Amino acid sequence: MLHLPSGHLDEGEPIRAGAAREAHAETGVRIDSAGLRLATVVHHRQRPDLARVGMFFANNRWDREPYNAGPHKCGKLLWCDPAVLPSNTIDYPAAGIRADLAGTSITAHGW
Repeated sequence: MLHLPSGHLDEGEPIRAGAAREAHAETGVRIDSAGLRLATVVHHRQRPDLARVGMFFANNRWDREPYNAGPHKCGKLLWCDPAVLPSNTIDYPAAGIRADLAGTSITAHGW
């Protein structure tokens, strides 16, 4: 199953700093957190008793070549056309990608 690099914030961590940290932890790239653009927000209902709010960031500048920095959690990295996502893309990140492509600032998924 395909997903975007993602994760949770550490206690007291600013959201852009967390996004840059997670990108580095999972892909090895270094991103200036100030350059991240909030692409969309997804209010995701994971199951009846659990909802989350996901912030999807976009960036087109980084240092280092991406690689699978978390092989214990990820099989491989793929570059995919966001307009034609593979069928094994997890619904939640696919909803965020589709919302960004449509220019939608916030979307609900699973409600």
